[in-house]
Amino acid sequence: MKTFLIADTHLNHANIATYCDRPKNFTDMIIKRWNERVTDADTVIHLGDVAIGPRQSVEFQIRSLRGTKILVRGNHDRKSSCSWWMDHGFQFACDGLRFGNCWLTHEPDTSRASGCELNIHGHLHNIWGKPVVAENQKAFVSATHSKLNNDWQRLFAIEYTNYYPIEFEHFVSHPDKYQARGPTQDS
Repeated sequence: MKTFLIADTHLNHANIATYCDRPKNFTDMIIKRWNERVTDADTVIHLGDVAIGPRQSVEFQIRSLRGTKILVRGNHDRKSSCSWWMDHGFQFACDGLRFGNCWLTHEPDTSRASGCELNIHGHLHNIWGKPVVAENQKAFVSATHSKLNNDWQRLFAIEYTNYYPIEFEHFVSHPDKYQARGPTQDS
């Protein structure tokens, strides 16, 4: 059994293709790549902003994804309760989760849960590749837009993982491969 991370899938969200320079078929691509990499014996922790659209089609898409699914709700997911998400395809849903020595949230947190060394989060998408940071993101990054405000924060951006979920331990031990701390020399 493996544990994977993913964030900000935004399935069916047409505007996200423009905002984040995603391919037009990104929803189908994400579902396909999730199911290529994840088995039914694996667990996927989703760091929020799952999908936009009619609840019935969102539920169908969630249930089509392999593995045990845990949701840390994002700003777009909070329109529905944790129990709604658990009734519609996730085995567990919450607003913050301690996993090992990491505090998992959707938005970057201003502190870490007791005993946690890192805060792994989504929300900022491919911020390092965007020339202008949206107003609601300015509080999370330094003035240069080249790093997060705290050295213990790690950004999980699906745009930097080629739209694949990534094994948790691999992400934690290779943060620069996924621009989790900011742009790298080779990006």
